[in-house]
Amino acid sequence: MALRLLTLLTYLLTYATTYGQNVRFIFEGDSITMPFVQDSLRGISGLEIIPTTGEWHLVSDRGWHFTFTNIRSIRDLGDASQLTAAEKTPYWFENARYDAKGGMYFWTDEHEHVTSIQYGKAIRDSAAQTVLKIPLPAPNKGLEGLAIMPSGALWVAPEAGWEGETNLNQDTITFFRYQHPLDADPVVARYKYRIDRCLFAQGEERTGGISEILAVDDQRLLILERCYDNVQKRVTANLYLATPDETTHILQKELAFDFNRQFPGSVCNLEAMAWADEQHQTLILMADDNFRVNKTLRNQVIVLKRR
Repeated sequence: MALRLLTLLTYLLTYATTYGQNVRFIFEGDSITMPFVQDSLRGISGLEIIPTTGEWHLVSDRGWHFTFTNIRSIRDLGDASQLTAAEKTPYWFENARYDAKGGMYFWTDEHEHVTSIQYGKAIRDSAAQTVLKIPLPAPNKGLEGLAIMPSGALWVAPEAGWEGETNLNQDTITFFRYQHPLDADPVVARYKYRIDRCLFAQGEERTGGISEILAVDDQRLLILERCYDNVQKRVTANLYLATPDETTHILQKELAFDFNRQFPGSVCNLEAMAWADEQHQTLILMADDNFRVNKTLRNQVIVLKRR
């Protein structure tokens, strides 16, 4: 009996230490507009950082994959000597993730009518495999969010919902979780998530958007939601912590950071985020300058710290 109680107590303490911590962030003033490096380094839509190798992978939605090394602060992103590779690929990226357990890169590819999830040993692997390929559920609304859990499970988030979920009056969409995404026919579990719709925006942007998701641990996700209105030049962005209820298959969310409170009128079109360290204490976020079509957009880089 004493051994059972000790085992139970150890489990509860481990659970509380690992999953019971609140996840909140503070901004300590570290933010820049990414310095100019080269013309093609625009439209950044995805970021992955591999702390064990020191590589920063930036991808754009017009096929570019950039690799930086020896980044000690976000200001090093403006040093051309740290840009060790700039490659054009056939993929129009919305995301890139590295699965350390499986040794694979995953990424999302979105063209005019089709969106898909690919994976391979390298981001431009000619032998890349497809996890999922579907028509766009709504104009310019495809698969934006991928998260790799430490176990190797893959979470997938559509930007505004799957087909039939993108109606402005519907506030609940579906996330997918592949416990073993490298299987030949991976089994998918579905979870409901309440998305923020953007009633102030115009046209297709009123449906809002999940621009990125990221694993906190094997249970929880960070979810970046943002909305941009081109007419009013107005952006909203919030970072949420989401915890799945395995009984109801509902993702319960709570606010982890409000960008508009910290950056009133100056937050940009946030598209990408990644942990800068293995301990998951420093979070890097990047905005898409949309190739400077609109001069108010820029490659904004923001550093947040867990508190």
